[in-house]
Formats: sequence, structure tokens, C-alpha cells
Amino acid sequence: MSLIIEKPVASFDMTQIKRGFLIWGRHYTWDEGKAGFVTSATDSQLIVQYHPGIGNVTNHFIISASEVVDGQWEIRWSADMSEVSEYGIKADETKGDEEAI
Repeated sequence: MSLIIEKPVASFDMTQIKRGFLIWGRHYTWDEGKAGFVTSATDSQLIVQYHPGIGNVTNHFIISASEVVDGQWEIRWSADMSEVSEYGIKADETKGDEEAI
């Protein structure tokens, strides 16, 4: 009997997002998303720093790869705003509504 079980684990593609990238994220429990920048990027999590709108303060939130895979996050990110990438956005549903009009 083995003590270790090997399982495939979801992880961020570090060629697609890096420290310093601009990012917008909305957790499914939030009413609206938050925009900030990536301060730390690892295979398993992103740490995003953002301005919460009160004085000279910053805050952060953590996006874990496992939560993204579970569909708990909507994310948009960009290195320089010339090209914006998306993950978990329900674009197909909104396109369907526009085609019906």
C-alpha cells in the first residue's frame, strides 16, 4: 500500500500571466469584480493587489487555480491592455441574447 497518491492538479499557465499584469476578477459570491495587478503568480495561486476606494489604502485578494477550474471566478487579464484575455466569462450566453434580437 502506497502512502502517496499522485493526482493531476490544475495549475496556472505561467506563460499566460505574470507578476505585474493587470487583472480584473469577480468571485461568484461578489456583486461586482475588482481590478488590480498581479503581485504574485505561482502555479497554484495569484495574489492581486487593488485599491478598495478608501483613502490611501490597498488591499488584496487571492485567486486559487482550483477555484478557477471549479467555475468560481471570472477573470480578465492583460500585460499592456493591447490584448485582453478572458477565462470563465459567460460570453456565449450574452452572444446568444444578442442574436435573438
